[in-house]
Amino acid sequence: MNEAGVLKDQDLFIKSLRQETAENHQKLEENRLSKALLEPTVTLSDYQAYLSGLYGVTVSCENQVFPLLNHIFPDLSERYKSGFILNDLKTTGYSDTQIDSLPVYEFGFLSVPDALGVMYVLEGTTLGGRILYKHIHETLGLTEDNGARYFWGYGPQTGVLWKSFISVFARFSAESNEGPAIISNAKKTFTLIDNWLTGSI
Repeated sequence: MNEAGVLKDQDLFIKSLRQETAENHQKLEENRLSKALLEPTVTLSDYQAYLSGLYGVTVSCENQVFPLLNHIFPDLSERYKSGFILNDLKTTGYSDTQIDSLPVYEFGFLSVPDALGVMYVLEGTTLGGRILYKHIHETLGLTEDNGARYFWGYGPQTGVLWKSFISVFARFSAESNEGPAIISNAKKTFTLIDNWLTGSI
């Protein structure tokens, strides 16, 4: 396939991905912990509850998903974020005992397309995190150096790293014909995180 054909397929894939995951994505945004973060009355406990839940999926992604994708993404070493969550929890008052007892999700067996679906969702939280960072900073007074490092994401590099991720991600889909499998697991991952945050699994 020529370059123009590959680019067309990439664009179609991303469009389909966004359309087909929209409902699952919206449901996650309506999760009670997710919604609490954007309320004017958000509390430190709300913030910690959200981070505590997200940690279990984020660290599992790094431990189980990243190793499957090393050959696809050359910059994975820049995308580890679970340590930021732990630092934010400690900074805002979590004890070592609370940190040690944080539950961690187990993905189990994943194919490369499965792993890509998971990573798409987790990387997407970095973009949404910038909006949450602004709100948390305004309401709770936290900063990237004091309790809100995770939502700060990649800082000024957030947009650049998202674009580089999407570029490689979409190209792999176009060249491998694995788009349907990637989309299917992205949908499952949105639902998984929604259920995990509310303790349904």
